[in-house]
Amino acid sequence: MDRNTLDKLLAALPQGKIGVLGDFCTDVYWDIAPELGEESIETGLTTIPVTAARYSLGGAGNIIANLRGIGLREILCFGVAGQDPFGLWMKQELASGKGEYDDCFRISSRQEYHTPVYCKPLKQGVEQQRIDLGNTPVSDAEAGCLLEDLEKWMPSLQVLIINEQIAQGIHSAFFRKGFADLVRRYEKSVRMVFDGRDFLDCYPGVTLKINASAASRLAFGEDGHAPDESGMVILNRSGRELVITDGANGCMVFEQAKTTFIPAIPAPGPVDTVGAGDSFTAGMSYALAAGASLVEAADFGNACSAVTIRKLNQTGAPSPEELQAVLL
Repeated sequence: MDRNTLDKLLAALPQGKIGVLGDFCTDVYWDIAPELGEESIETGLTTIPVTAARYSLGGAGNIIANLRGIGLREILCFGVAGQDPFGLWMKQELASGKGEYDDCFRISSRQEYHTPVYCKPLKQGVEQQRIDLGNTPVSDAEAGCLLEDLEKWMPSLQVLIINEQIAQGIHSAFFRKGFADLVRRYEKSVRMVFDGRDFLDCYPGVTLKINASAASRLAFGEDGHAPDESGMVILNRSGRELVITDGANGCMVFEQAKTTFIPAIPAPGPVDTVGAGDSFTAGMSYALAAGASLVEAADFGNACSAVTIRKLNQTGAPSPEELQAVLL
């Protein structure tokens, strides 16, 4: 991507025209120092002191963080969190200041519903075994409320990003059925970008943005097939354009008339790929809302992920200045 195209996209700022639907999670980073541990009087076990704690939006929330990093503020968030402290913190973090927008993100009325949380202990900067909280499916009533919110706001959206982070998250059988109907009704007026892991063929009419492994499983039922093979099978089967990311190998855009390869932007030094896929999805969707072609949008997403992988031990999000610098 050249600087002129980048600058034009950054100047577009399509406020209020992008929605994010998905599994909203909290990422927790704990810096631990086991050498400072002491014996617990109650258990006799050695404690693991946490010397610093950081919290950030994860899952669909990380897509929001990336869109905000690019410069967007008014983004519609369609999701569910629990009444626990992580969910209440997330609700506050997602608030746009516009009450009508904020009402789309719901706090579950069920005490047993816990916000999905990924706790990542870091020992001397190296991530240790993760501790996850929350694996409770949404109820049919909660899914129904999400569908009602989507029904209300779909006519005003240019792009809807669909995140599927957790198999037992919002994409229940009840929700999938109702949302598939919405996709059919709005696929010609709203660009829908699906970034998921499990339900890749449940929403005909969306633009898939998936990684090479997921594409291989969707096309052939197994891992190991190259993106160019997988992409053509999916394109011919569904008739829908798609984008396949392949880490350091870049990405491929599959359209009816052509296939375009976009190389990854080299990153000197150590990299951290956590959150890179969310950055790509956010950047690509932002560019689509700003009027870019699918190839231009994927190129912009590629630049966003190139910024994020340079940010160690954090999910990360690109700023306009960082995007400009990565293209120097």
